Amino acid sequence: MSRETDKEIARLIAEGKTKREIARILSRSMEPDTYERFLRNHAERSKKEKYNGLNWLLVVMVAAVTFYKLGEILGPMFDHGVHNVLIAAWGLLVPAVNLGILWYVYRYHRLGYLFLFVLAVLSLLRPENQNLMGLVQTVPLIVLSGFLYLKLFPKGGKDF
Repeated sequence: MSRETDKEIARLIAEGKTKREIARILSRSMEPDTYERFLRNHAERSKKEKYNGLNWLLVVMVAAVTFYKLGEILGPMFDHGVHNVLIAAWGLLVPAVNLGILWYVYRYHRLGYLFLFVLAVLSLLRPENQNLMGLVQTVPLIVLSGFLYLKLFPKGGKDF
């Protein structure tokens, strides 16, 4: 049921319907609790078109940071081999999470922007991000993800 609800909302958004119109359409056939969570996580088509350039910039920035970090981790592994699988898996956790967030941001999903903002702020606590290069990578992610979250999902997505 949830997958069908999500697909129906995506189809209605692709048709150019606003969230209010979608909520009105869906309220005829189902309870608000069934569709509100899914509707809250989607951005309206007009907002997607308006902020498409900034969203692509954010996607490229997250991809660049992810693959830079992946190169830092995999380079020594290829040169010297893997001596401890647990440490190697732990090191690959950050790029794996970044790839998941990248997918959400690419699809204009509310949680992607929210997680990216929170994790980017938390990454400032790591020692390797407390230098100029870390700040150059992290601060634009914080600013852009926060800005897009506020513009694409006013009122936390409950704008219907």
